[in-house]
Amino acid sequence: MCIGPKITIPTSERLINHLLVVIVFSLAFIGVAEVMYWLYKKEYLRAKAKYLRELIDQKNDLSSLNEPFYACVYEKWNSGEMPLTEANTMCSLKFEHN
Repeated sequence: MCIGPKITIPTSERLINHLLVVIVFSLAFIGVAEVMYWLYKKEYLRAKAKYLRELIDQKNDLSSLNEPFYACVYEKWNSGEMPLTEANTMCSLKFEHN
């Protein structure tokens, strides 16, 4: 009488079925991830474009009290000196101290 664990080797047909399930699940997961990525990227770009339009409008409004701030952000971003978020932060710090 052998009481120890039995090692069962699955048949090749069963291994192929498991492999197929893993591959289908992986492809489905990657597909959903790609769709979510592109939807959020599209939304992000739309929001960034809206912000840039507002930034340019406010920069060009010379009667606005915040015109120097918006001009600073636009110039730093437009020159390629820094990304938009960094330009916004840098100019915020610059104009907070003044």
